[in-house]
Amino acid sequence: MKLTGKRGIVLAEDLYEDLELWYPLLRLRGVGVEMQVVGTGSADVYKSKHGYPVKVDTTAESISSSEVDAVVIPGGYAPDRMRRYPGVVQLVRESFQKGKLVAAICHGGWLLASAGILKDRQVTSFFAIKDDLVNAGADWIDEQVVQDENLITSQTPGDLPAFTDAIIAALAGVESGDLESVTAETDALAALRLAVQAEEEAIRFYSEAVKRTEDPEAKNIFHQLAKEEERHRAIVQDEYRRLAADPEWDRYGIWREVL
Repeated sequence: MKLTGKRGIVLAEDLYEDLELWYPLLRLRGVGVEMQVVGTGSADVYKSKHGYPVKVDTTAESISSSEVDAVVIPGGYAPDRMRRYPGVVQLVRESFQKGKLVAAICHGGWLLASAGILKDRQVTSFFAIKDDLVNAGADWIDEQVVQDENLITSQTPGDLPAFTDAIIAALAGVESGDLESVTAETDALAALRLAVQAEEEAIRFYSEAVKRTEDPEAKNIFHQLAKEEERHRAIVQDEYRRLAADPEWDRYGIWREVL
């Protein structure tokens, strides 16, 4: 299944991290997402940390959050420049508030903090800006990818495959669906979607338990359970994403027979 009809943007400014802009931009285009490069309005072309240029399609003030399904924020030093433009900050804030997918990697968390959308949210980032995100109200987690509802965050260029996988899975509808139980008539894709939702609920439950309990042993147990559910979610989400993209794909040769 191609993600035809989905629309996304990747934000750009000078000194963006090369891979963190181009990798998700090209991969999302590859699965059918209509992607645009959106700048702050300060220039028509921006250069990366290593001098590689990217030409923008439009500016933040010229696009509405209602026009997009996903906003991708690359890292590098660009986010520190992006956060200085009210139009960019407003676009990120409104997209998030409307339930659109917002995904930030590395130093992209700076822009999330400026948008004021981190309070009580689980996130990750490049370790050097952990304090900035915590001070903005976030619960910082040391994982390569953290998803909290419509917010996806990641740490470094090495995490880009998992980061972009999570974006694709979310756009494919992993987080949505009205299925309440699996029966003999349930197709594999719907069952996997329900499994991902169940893992999400378990993660939220154990993470909340970590916050509420004062007992160190119980806190450690709930923390480990949350990490284990994160691992399970990643496995099921990957299976869902691959099967959604290609109904004929069947890693273990079982989906046509299991359900």
